[in-house]
Amino acid sequence: MRNRIVLFALIVVVWMALKAVDHLVTGPEVLILLSLALSMMAAHSVWLYSAQDKRRRQGLLLHCLDAEQATNAADWHPAVDIFISAKNESRVIETTVRNLFKMDYDDYLVWVIDDCSTDSMPAILDRLKDEFPNLRVINRKPGSCPGKSAALNEALALAKGDVVTVFDADAYVAPDFLKTALPHLQPETVGAVQAQKRMFEHQTGFFVHCQDSEYAMDTYFQVSRDLIGGAVELRGNGQLVKRQALIDVGGWNNKAITDDLDLSMRLLVNNWDIRFTPEAVVWEEAVGNLKGLIRQRRRWAEGSMRRYLDYIFPLNSPTRLSLVERLDTLVFTVYFLVPALMLLEVTSEVVHLLTGVPTYGKFLAIVAMGIFLTTQVNEMIARKFYRDQVSFPRAFCESFLVTAYIYAHWVPVITFSISKILFGRQVSKWHRTEHTGVAFRA
Repeated sequence: MRNRIVLFALIVVVWMALKAVDHLVTGPEVLILLSLALSMMAAHSVWLYSAQDKRRRQGLLLHCLDAEQATNAADWHPAVDIFISAKNESRVIETTVRNLFKMDYDDYLVWVIDDCSTDSMPAILDRLKDEFPNLRVINRKPGSCPGKSAALNEALALAKGDVVTVFDADAYVAPDFLKTALPHLQPETVGAVQAQKRMFEHQTGFFVHCQDSEYAMDTYFQVSRDLIGGAVELRGNGQLVKRQALIDVGGWNNKAITDDLDLSMRLLVNNWDIRFTPEAVVWEEAVGNLKGLIRQRRRWAEGSMRRYLDYIFPLNSPTRLSLVERLDTLVFTVYFLVPALMLLEVTSEVVHLLTGVPTYGKFLAIVAMGIFLTTQVNEMIARKFYRDQVSFPRAFCESFLVTAYIYAHWVPVITFSISKILFGRQVSKWHRTEHTGVAFRA
């Protein structure tokens, strides 16, 4: 109910602002708002690119530590607890557990939280416990609080390590993953570190390519936000969090449908820094079909918007966030509003055209093209920095298709999520992403 009230209040405020603009400037109010959003997106994109390009031109590693930090990190050897919340993951859990126990680090436990599985996963875990003494299995009781957050909180109450690392059931990492990521978590003000996520290279197909391209753009944004001192976000799979920081913010929010994004906000407003390290990579399985993709993105979209609504007041507090963090958060909020505004304006233009009312089709086309090109340029840069180098014509064509894919599903998904928050009777439930194990079998 609180989210609904806050969102409705924001819509009323925006509507009143648009009416005020209408009295001052003759023209389409929503298009004027979209033009402002485009300006913010473009300026933010230039800001992020400049920060990362400057670092690259200096020939420095994106996240190299200074001499003092490197010395302190070398002496810091925290005990690590690795959490995997899993339900019916018999296809992938054994490969994931075996992979995690190949890491080159001598002080860690792996905790698998079995969320009432009905497949063969419990039997697999029982067998693996005999082979790996540092494997711990938590069997959740039927009727327990549902969701990944609740499962992680059960493990947090039992674990004693200094650092909690969270992986999905299909995660795959290199042996040096912890040694690469942990140094960035050592500074006193840093509460969490997020690793780069990538799709398994064994998977192929248009959907896989598009999802990997989205992850490339996310990596590009996250690295740049880190460099400018912005609001880096956790991504669930491959996140490392200090136990002290988790306790300080009360653990994971059992009501959140996106546990990682909600935790990001609570760490941020409680003055814990989040860092991003592209050098540490966690590989995961791409969603293989449209139905699964839409279901996943609906949860992401609703969870993203709800976390902004949940923490809207502390996020705009100068005592909680720096000016850069507030500006950075504001622009990424705009990224979520643009698809809904575009759909609203297109619908309005069609109605005006059918009823004989003057339209602003050319103005709308220019703004839409600007938004599309801004996203496409970011995608091209992201693939250049974090994926294979290709010729400009190929990069242009591929980024065009990926950007079209992004808007083709995010526009309806975000619009649906806004409607869900405004008119839905309850918050959507957390649903896991189905893992088939296809990447492991390749």
